[in-house]
Amino acid sequence: MTDQFGVIRQVAYVVEDMDQALKYWIDFLGAGPFYMFEHSQMDDQKYRGGDSQVDVSLAVGNSGDVQIELIYCENDAASVYKEFLDAGRVGVHHVGLMPENYLEACQAYESMGFDRAFECKISGTSLVYFDTVQATGHFTELWERSDAFIDFMNFVRAASVGWDGSDPVRTAAL
Repeated sequence: MTDQFGVIRQVAYVVEDMDQALKYWIDFLGAGPFYMFEHSQMDDQKYRGGDSQVDVSLAVGNSGDVQIELIYCENDAASVYKEFLDAGRVGVHHVGLMPENYLEACQAYESMGFDRAFECKISGTSLVYFDTVQATGHFTELWERSDAFIDFMNFVRAASVGWDGSDPVRTAAL
């Protein structure tokens, strides 16, 4: 199998109650610890081609090898997250992949007819959500391969290995 698009590294959920979602993942499933990014810094936001100023808080932790991301909307700005909530949905919002070649993977998604629904930069690294909702029931997020993203994924994964349940929600910053 080719690693053209990468493997699914993340499953992300849009939640209406961050505390309730964290409680489920930590207390019931034993995932964690989670790193909380309140009012996450996302630069150069584009929602369906127009400017966006969405404000979200994120909690990121691992369940085994899969990163779990919980997303809470802090404002009503037009976004893929608000679109999801306005459609009466909560739950799995997107899966995240880090392709070997970000630009080629983006071109492949576009050639399959998937539109760019949201784009931004986090810590200078680009990411894009493709609207794969009709095909999969959720969006697909591609991350540009960067040391910052790889180091963060490895850090969160390492924290989960042998985690004893202490300090389950940790403050983090980008």
